[in-house]
Amino acid sequence: MSAEDEALKRKFRGLKGGQLRVDSLFIVRGLNIFDEHGWLFFSAAGMTPPRGNFIGSYGAEFGVPKFLRVEWRDPASEYRAEGRDGAFLGGAVIANHTIPVASRIPDALLEGKRRNGGGFRLKIRIHPDGPLIGWDLERGQGTAPDGSKFHHAGGDFQEAYIYNGKVLRKGWYTHPRSGERIETDF
Repeated sequence: MSAEDEALKRKFRGLKGGQLRVDSLFIVRGLNIFDEHGWLFFSAAGMTPPRGNFIGSYGAEFGVPKFLRVEWRDPASEYRAEGRDGAFLGGAVIANHTIPVASRIPDALLEGKRRNGGGFRLKIRIHPDGPLIGWDLERGQGTAPDGSKFHHAGGDFQEAYIYNGKVLRKGWYTHPRSGERIETDF
């Protein structure tokens, strides 16, 4: 095992995976997300904003992937799910981005999970200019400082806190090119 892998193993000790949440800010087609080994981490024939999202679980060698490669296709081109593990093949790939994940997760979040529990959430939001990565710990409703259930939220975006249909805290994301912080109601 490399020195980098040994360090990741120590950093993420006790974390074997978590909840995966994927959404998109625009209509995306033929979406593939691969981990550092080239294994399919997630795929979707199509996603629509803002509420067309996926919530599921994942497992990873060190608790989270080292990095993810995200690609999507031109919706006018023909593609099909016949690659390894159902990855989409064919068609015109119009975006291909590789983004670090494990190196961005703060130690404070991991220590908070070990000390006080909670479910780790890895979040991916597809933006036309590149994918956004976020994370948090999910605990009981009303336990976070803002009244939500999400602790140690960080990364490139955070969802709005909506309770009984009312936005109590706006969401936000950091534009992948300009770095501008943009508020959302979702």
